[in-house]
Amino acid sequence: MKARQVIEEILNKVFKRHRFPVSLKAEAVILYFKGLSLRTVREFLLHKGYEVSIEAIREWYHAVGKALQAIYTIAVWVYVDETKVKVRDRTYYLWLAVDEKGLPVFMHLSRRRDSWTAKLVLYNTKAKGCTTDKGPWYMSAVKELAMEWLHETFGKRNVVERWFFYIKHRIKRFYKRFPWNAKYETVYRWLASFIVIYTIMNLKS
Repeated sequence: MKARQVIEEILNKVFKRHRFPVSLKAEAVILYFKGLSLRTVREFLLHKGYEVSIEAIREWYHAVGKALQAIYTIAVWVYVDETKVKVRDRTYYLWLAVDEKGLPVFMHLSRRRDSWTAKLVLYNTKAKGCTTDKGPWYMSAVKELAMEWLHETFGKRNVVERWFFYIKHRIKRFYKRFPWNAKYETVYRWLASFIVIYTIMNLKS
């Protein structure tokens, strides 16, 4: 099944009624995911004869993020890392755990980076062991969870760092940060949607 068809299925499940064709919504979502601004996507749809608001396109994109748990995979060993996400005058932390192929196992957005949050993330992976960097927040977390643990700077942990490269590359379209008025829930939904779509686009042909 092609990536666009998968996204259409997700949109069909989220929206009971469709003012616009589902195929059009999926196309708009993919274009925005690939880097076009909401305004540019709106103009593209207008040229096709559909007058769609920017807020509607944003809603379609965020709707895809509701399938986040459906794409999670199960792994005995996970690769975990976290990165800063700037929003207004605040800093959030995106935590991501993936398997050896780079498939998402668990994602979390927090307001702090500490051992309690690391423990929450590692616990939700349900994995036997993990590979992380030498962040001190991981040390006590793996000890409390009695997990096997390897720490390294490069190597296989690149499978999770690659995710952050793609995410930050896309965020640069926002001038390196989210819009000044973005709330926590908005940032979470955007990141969840990106992870879902990126996974679908790279697994489906």
